[in-house]
Amino acid sequence: MVMRVQQIEGEYRVVLTPEAIAALNLKDGAEVEVLPVPKAVTASPVIRYATNEEALEIYRSTLPQFRAAYEELAK
Repeated sequence: MVMRVQQIEGEYRVVLTPEAIAALNLKDGAEVEVLPVPKAVTASPVIRYATNEEALEIYRSTLPQFRAAYEELAK
């Protein structure tokens, strides 16, 4: 599972996806223990770009709300 680390108000927080929460069977207020991994394992940022189909779906789903802004950007 890939999770994001965010700094919010001077604290670092791990942001879990809904899939991770379900897989770990977590509920609101659950305590999670974080353990270091061996040095042989390294983390690297994962960059995932939306596919054309995903981008079109995002555009279509936001069109009613942002139609005027999209029209201005198209000029």
